[in-house]
Amino acid sequence: MKLDARAYSSRPARDLPAAEFQARVTRLLAYQKSQYLDAVFLFTAVNRYYFTGLATSSGLLLTRNGAGPAFYTDFRYLTMAKRGAPWLPCRTLWRPADEQAALAKLGQGWRRIGYEGQLDAATFLRMKAALPQAEWVDVGRPVAELRAVKSRAEQRAVRAAVAANDRLIAAVLKEVKPGISEREISTLVRREADRLGQGEAFDTIACVGRNGAECHHHPDMTVLKRGQPLLLDLGLKLDHYCSDLTRCVFFGTPSPLYRELHTIVLEANLKAVRAIKPGELCCDIDAVARTHIEKAGYGAHFGHSLGHAVGLEIHESPGFSSSCRTVLKPGMVLTVEPGIYLPGKTGIRIEDMVLVTRTGCEVLSQTPRWMTA
Repeated sequence: MKLDARAYSSRPARDLPAAEFQARVTRLLAYQKSQYLDAVFLFTAVNRYYFTGLATSSGLLLTRNGAGPAFYTDFRYLTMAKRGAPWLPCRTLWRPADEQAALAKLGQGWRRIGYEGQLDAATFLRMKAALPQAEWVDVGRPVAELRAVKSRAEQRAVRAAVAANDRLIAAVLKEVKPGISEREISTLVRREADRLGQGEAFDTIACVGRNGAECHHHPDMTVLKRGQPLLLDLGLKLDHYCSDLTRCVFFGTPSPLYRELHTIVLEANLKAVRAIKPGELCCDIDAVARTHIEKAGYGAHFGHSLGHAVGLEIHESPGFSSSCRTVLKPGMVLTVEPGIYLPGKTGIRIEDMVLVTRTGCEVLSQTPRWMTA
């Protein structure tokens, strides 16, 4: 298969207005004050971007009581940071050799400091050594909760990403014919994700025939043949926000087993969607789909959670799982993806992205759920 190099024409990602990031920092400061934190350090790239709009490979956001927020980064990004976030003080990040002295000076008198629990151990231990008198409070979960409810601006960005993903799968399926391999399909997805967005949100899962029984199968040289199904799980990024979609396509006349499994999974998907509304627990939504599949006799073949939140990252909090007791709120965006996987035979997964509304939810994905070719 020949790929046209001219297809790689993705444009740079657009950022949300500065007011969006300022509002996020304001919410972070309110949380900080409520927890009596003298300062909060945010190191991870996704949280740096979420609160500042600055995409850098190094740096940190520091919020301090009485001093406001500041973004620290190295020489490579300082000019860009000042241009990209003029509302935010941007300063030169200290050299590694000066880190302990710089932190000790900054943190004089601090008693409670917020940090991200997913911070790598080496960085955390250095910070603790620089400020040994302070209590370190993990703010990873509260920050994830702030990110879980999408603003109207974010909702528009997510809608655009999902719509582009619908176009992505349509463009790919136009070129998928018997004789093509899983790896060639994944290459097609990568090309079209570059053309329609800013690349893939995750590595594409393309499963032909019995490979569909592997939930996260890595595409190989298995060739699609007439009379076989294709499970395709794909997503692109558009303006920093992710999308996610799974569809199963049968090439030829579907077998009775395929029809049976597809019907059960589709019914589980629809039942879960109808149950989603503010105030419901995530675990209860998972139970709706899981109970339906169990009653059909395939409970042992649905081994993953029903879904996960999506935003700047493909997997965010909360999730539709048996252990997640998060209460759904308007503005949350999650996937609904029940599945049945029969080793040596086939696998079916139907995944949509949904937006929790004030009265229920809105299914954002528009690609047909039943597909044959």
